[in-house]
Amino acid sequence: MDKERLKMLRKEKGLTQGDMAEILEIARTTYANYEQGTREPDNRILNRLADFFIVSIDYLLGRDVPRWATPEDLVDLEEILKNNVHMAYGGEDLTDEDKQRVQEVLKIIFWDKLKKKGSNEGKVK
Repeated sequence: MDKERLKMLRKEKGLTQGDMAEILEIARTTYANYEQGTREPDNRILNRLADFFIVSIDYLLGRDVPRWATPEDLVDLEEILKNNVHMAYGGEDLTDEDKQRVQEVLKIIFWDKLKKKGSNEGKVK
């Protein structure tokens, strides 16, 4: 859990740690521990936080994803490349190094499209 993101999201809503604890139906000290980084929420609480703040779990965990990215937006590029074992260009199979380079380019394109989507739809929360 990215404690700074959690704290920022709470403050943006103008809520106290006590408010959050009440919303999540947990003790205030438990919630405070999440923000201090001394305790990690279980999956049920993590899902409730993501739903409440309307962010992805990846965002809460500190992964480099836009806040407005939905689960449908997130693609496992590694899995795509793994399933395309016979990737070729110019009649030659791609080496593992070539596949890694393709993955990096796809990531750049993917994040660029997500950023444009977010700014065009005004969904940056």
